[in-house]
Amino acid sequence: MEPLDMGSKAKKTLGNVDYVESSEFSQGILPTNKDVIQNMLYLLQPKRAGQAQQSKEDAAQLLAELLQKHWLFCNLHTIATKNIKKNILKIYEEFTKLYQTRKQTQNQSFTEKADTFNRSSEQLFDIFCTNTVIRNELEQYSGIKMTDIAWKFLEDQRSERKMYHKDFMDKKEIKMMERRRLQCLEHLRKIAEKNETSEVKEEACKTDEKSDEGIRVNESYVVEEEEDEGVPVFSSNGKRKRPYSTWTASSPTSAGDSMHLECQHIRMSIRKVRPGFYETVDKFKNC
Repeated sequence: MEPLDMGSKAKKTLGNVDYVESSEFSQGILPTNKDVIQNMLYLLQPKRAGQAQQSKEDAAQLLAELLQKHWLFCNLHTIATKNIKKNILKIYEEFTKLYQTRKQTQNQSFTEKADTFNRSSEQLFDIFCTNTVIRNELEQYSGIKMTDIAWKFLEDQRSERKMYHKDFMDKKEIKMMERRRLQCLEHLRKIAEKNETSEVKEEACKTDEKSDEGIRVNESYVVEEEEDEGVPVFSSNGKRKRPYSTWTASSPTSAGDSMHLECQHIRMSIRKVRPGFYETVDKFKNC
């Protein structure tokens, strides 16, 4: 985030505690709940962070990513970014609700809630990954396991907050952190390439399927000749077309040849019934 003009900081007061917008975290220690709120105040100010007014969702997403990087720099594995974002929105919504309470309704109950919130704001904004299985996978992936000092530092930040990460960060750890960052970048690059390859393959498969469907549809209309009858027949896989007759007025016998034997005494062709058929039907009706 961009450096902030010291003379134009926005400030919100809850009870006796001031929350002043901030664009960064203190180096060497883990951020508190108050630090998170103050960074949200900064990100939600118009024309901050290099752009106009942001939504709470966007500001929380950006802040979650920054918090995760800060903890990783201290060699501490965190929960997922989306869960960090949820925790940020939850604490900021609670702060906003208390801050926007009208003075006319600020009774004894409100004062107690505000004091409790202000005390908790000095505590660690804890996003440590407590799931042992997931944390072991993160350690295996990064190649760096949490040391005893890292565990002591985390416990200190949860309580007295007297330790500073820079006090025990030696050259070996700096090199290990740099190697881990390069490994992360390489891993992300491979994932991106894999996703891109998968998308190309899926697109190619879809194209092949469409081509195959077109071929099947075209082949389904191939006309086949029956060996005995000589009447054109269409494949049952495709759309059926009405068969046509080759009968003409000058060739009545051809119609009989092309008709089934059981139909020749009724029809002259597929489309035309013999006149005698209707006469016979009328006689039966008049009986």
